[in-house]
Amino acid sequence: MDIGGNSLPSGADTSKRKVCYFYDPEVGNYYYGQTHPMKPQRMRMTHALLAHYGLLQHMHVLKPNPAREKDLCRFHADDYVSFLRRITPNNQHENLIQLKRFNVGEDCPVFDGLYSFCQTYAGGSIGGAVKLNHGHCDIAVNWAVDCTMPKNARLPVSAM
Repeated sequence: MDIGGNSLPSGADTSKRKVCYFYDPEVGNYYYGQTHPMKPQRMRMTHALLAHYGLLQHMHVLKPNPAREKDLCRFHADDYVSFLRRITPNNQHENLIQLKRFNVGEDCPVFDGLYSFCQTYAGGSIGGAVKLNHGHCDIAVNWAVDCTMPKNARLPVSAM
């Protein structure tokens, strides 16, 4: 999905800043539920606005590579990542203790495709970090970042 240029003028010196924008059109298909304030389709709407105003031509647009399990486990406890991979709306009632342990429920709901969604947005964050660290861009954008992470899931297992 690499489309257009990759710079925007900014700052008093009007120097161009290279922008990498990570976007997967599938991200708007996920649904957190009627009462949840997070609506992934808003990312699709934001992308459409960027396209309508001609901003995408000034960015390096990339589809994120889904993060692998070992990548996720570098930042989260192995048992939490395993839980995300296994949990579904159909089996969540069988996992009440783990739902409570990982603070998954109301604020961070279980929905169809949860693990795939986490892989996609984490892949965009990892891709952005790589681009920034290698100097391929000055700004990395990933609207989907941190859309489902409960606060205590960031802690190692020993800290929970």
